[in-house]
Amino acid sequence: MRSFCFCGICGRQNLVNLSQVRNKYFVFIGLLGLVIVYIFQAQLFYDPFVNHLFNPMNPVLPEYSASKYIFAKSLRYILNDGFALMVIWGLFKNQSYVRFAVIIFFIGFLILLPLYLFLAMNYFIDTQAFLNHLHRLVLNPVLMMLLIPAFYYQQSLQKKGK
Repeated sequence: MRSFCFCGICGRQNLVNLSQVRNKYFVFIGLLGLVIVYIFQAQLFYDPFVNHLFNPMNPVLPEYSASKYIFAKSLRYILNDGFALMVIWGLFKNQSYVRFAVIIFFIGFLILLPLYLFLAMNYFIDTQAFLNHLHRLVLNPVLMMLLIPAFYYQQSLQKKGK
């Protein structure tokens, strides 16, 4: 591994591994991206149902554009899980972990997201309580974040086995 000194003094204790810096960079950018998506979600993504999700007493649904809604939710899903994948790569630098996380990403994108969109656009009032929880599971990177402790556990088991 190539190393360099941040301070310009070539003392051995000042040498930093470039791969460690890169790993921290991936974690930082991933977490920063997740925070930005969360903070600016109302401004970045089209969601006509947001007021109804948190105010179930309003029985009248707003008019909405289905294509804009599907695009916005898909983009948010891709961004959130993409940033979560960066965090996983930065923390573990293990291709098999990232491959597994990508499989989870595609399962969510191909099964959970269409289920969420179908229920939200067709049965919003009837499934509002369920949608509230499904929204958190699908559109927030909960599945990806649950993989992090599982990967740490897997890594600790592998180290004990050596």
